[in-house]
Amino acid sequence: MPIRSRWDDQEAARFPGALGSRVYTSRLLGQDPALVLYGGGNTSVKVEERGCRVLYVKGSGADLACVDEGAFVPIDLDRVLPLLECEELDNEEMLARLKDAVLSPGAPTPSIETLLHGALPFPYVEHTHADSILAVANVAAADRVLQEVYGELAPVVPYRHSGFELAKACAEAFRQQATLRTIGFILQFHGAVAFGPSARQSYENMIALVARAEDYLAARGAWVLPEAAVPPLDPEAAAQLRRDVSRAAGFPLVLTLARDPVAMAFARRTDLETVSQQGPPTPQHAIFTRRVPLLGRDVGAYTRAYAAYLTRYLGPEKARALDPSPRIVLDPALGLAALGVDARHASVAADVYLHDIAIITRASAHDAYRAAPPQFIALAELAYGGFEQRLRREAAGKRPLLGQVALVTPGADRHDPGLVPRLLELGAAVVRVVASPSDRRSDKDPALLEAPLGGVTAEDRERVVETAVCAFGGLDLLCAVGDREAWYRACRSILACSPVAGALERVGIAF
Repeated sequence: MPIRSRWDDQEAARFPGALGSRVYTSRLLGQDPALVLYGGGNTSVKVEERGCRVLYVKGSGADLACVDEGAFVPIDLDRVLPLLECEELDNEEMLARLKDAVLSPGAPTPSIETLLHGALPFPYVEHTHADSILAVANVAAADRVLQEVYGELAPVVPYRHSGFELAKACAEAFRQQATLRTIGFILQFHGAVAFGPSARQSYENMIALVARAEDYLAARGAWVLPEAAVPPLDPEAAAQLRRDVSRAAGFPLVLTLARDPVAMAFARRTDLETVSQQGPPTPQHAIFTRRVPLLGRDVGAYTRAYAAYLTRYLGPEKARALDPSPRIVLDPALGLAALGVDARHASVAADVYLHDIAIITRASAHDAYRAAPPQFIALAELAYGGFEQRLRREAAGKRPLLGQVALVTPGADRHDPGLVPRLLELGAAVVRVVASPSDRRSDKDPALLEAPLGGVTAEDRERVVETAVCAFGGLDLLCAVGDREAWYRACRSILACSPVAGALERVGIAF
């Protein structure tokens, strides 16, 4: 469905004032995953308050889809604009200076793009990583294509690392290239910025930039994504893959499979080695997906090659801070496999790479796909990566089952109704087998899969196990009471692929 403005006068009236209208249009942007993914994107508004010029910018990590006024950081604009006069300023120092200019002690941390928003002389500014714009821009002939699509409407800003360097580049681009027709910028390998005198106009300027990209792709037959048949799943192959990546990482990971026709078609492309190994459409995606996916199942070869890439561009000491094992695997039989430190992050990695598939496929259909140079991506991984290590440090001693997968049978659930909540609290992803759909309790927790049994045959149990493997990649723990033997027969080959052993006894759960 082509993108269009979703502005609604009646709904907008519920968000009064300059900051209120900024909240409204931020939500409109954030609710479209083709524009913004997982904390990406940021918005701002400039106002006069008590004789002071104030920049309200979305706080770091806030989700645009559900922001409120409290998610925006008030900053003294006159204190931060002089930073643009610096010849050099590292982001750590820049963020410290920004925090000093925050006008509310309890406000969130300012976005790393705060200075970019302040540098552009418009009341409203927004930045997205729009898929369609990346599909148009991330090609070998980008200069020609972007001039044809946007021209002076949205000049191109060469790639710069987020923060001070990008803000300086945008300020310079505005001085040198902006005209009365300019409504935004295309940020190479990063997305787009739009601006305007009102919340509605700024938002609709972003929509106009995205619509131009969609029209360009459609006119060149580059919009519809190829599809392929989905073969039967080999659950053991998926469980073995999870085991091998977990061992390479040094800790258990959750794996989720995306086996829709589009993902299967991409995993079977004849030029997959060329298009998939360029890198992600924007370096920020690499923090979830790594720079490139593993093709096939040789985890050892991938990990050695990725460690060499990190060492080459970051140096040995900094490279050791990052895990070189894969987080995305493309395989012609399995499809897309995504891994994460827990179920939520495995799902995030899958979702991000599915967007990457769409971008890479469309870019390749109208020209030759190109990603940012590997040194830029390595720097982004170093700057924004490390969240897995942080999560594991926070979980140490409190969530000993982080990354593991437990299957709880109906018998175990009846015997101990508190078992599933305890397993979740201990960090496990849980497959709760229910006798019928009416027995479900919740489907909102990404770490909980409630799988209807559907019958009492061995085939019914095997289907549940296959569902568990699709969702979480395997099984480490079987929790069964009264029906253990039957379930063990269904799970035995998958449990044999577990990267861990004996975890139940270590945390005092005896089944």
